[in-house]
Amino acid sequence: MKGCNGFAITAALLWGINYPLVKAVLQIVPESTFLAIRFSLASVLFLAYLLLSGESLRVRREHFAPILLLGLLGVGLYNIVWTYGIHKTTSANAALLISASPIFTGVYSLMSGAEKMRPKKWLGTLTAFAGICVIVSWTPGARFSLASELFIGNALMVVGSLLFSFYAVLAKPLLQYYSPTKLTTLAMLAGTPVILAYAALQGVNMAVSYSAAIWLGLLYIVVLGTIVAFIFWYKGVQQTSPFQTVVFHFIVPVMSMIMGAFFLGEAVNGAMLLGAILVFIGLATVS
Repeated sequence: MKGCNGFAITAALLWGINYPLVKAVLQIVPESTFLAIRFSLASVLFLAYLLLSGESLRVRREHFAPILLLGLLGVGLYNIVWTYGIHKTTSANAALLISASPIFTGVYSLMSGAEKMRPKKWLGTLTAFAGICVIVSWTPGARFSLASELFIGNALMVVGSLLFSFYAVLAKPLLQYYSPTKLTTLAMLAGTPVILAYAALQGVNMAVSYSAAIWLGLLYIVVLGTIVAFIFWYKGVQQTSPFQTVVFHFIVPVMSMIMGAFFLGEAVNGAMLLGAILVFIGLATVS
């Protein structure tokens, strides 16, 4: 695989570790509180790092609206939709629908003419997506359903997948003018107020009595799973293309499967391993 895709791969690996940790933390910490802690701390740390590195918050006037949109949709609305939607559908539906983001990114790229989507890319993408389908469908306790009571949750997860794809496409032209760190900071500062407003409406209990393990989990989620992962994700977009970056999001469920087995004792069977192999064959085909 191309060396410049290393940033996208690293971000996907960090997010893959993030998922089981988030799952464990949310057993103790309420969702609204979790969102408030994660994004308020991340915004403060992003801003501090940016200023200490000597960069300013100054942006070109014509970029103000796109950056605001990037933060509102890619950070604020996406995380709210994902958090709310995952509880309105089954975990199997959520995992499958959110994993469709590389396909949507390919469609965006094709429609905008930003990238040539050759048959080889579509073949690799669909092979990797088939691998995700195998992993999800053979996960113990997985339940697919198109029941009417799950419609809202399914619809929200599709919206989340579209937002995740649009996030990379919208960021690409801005990265010609701003560093990944600066653009990530600006997007986080624009989107965090939306998340905090949502959290406030849901009720926030900023308890300090959580165990050391919970705080260590939150530390990883904020520093590596948010700050480092977002910066590396932007670096991947900057150095390649939105599609060539988002396609590596297929690694996230595979990494989550592995880490879930190690940290949460979740079962992994032969079919799931076959799915993982299909994912990496698909990624190798795309690259």
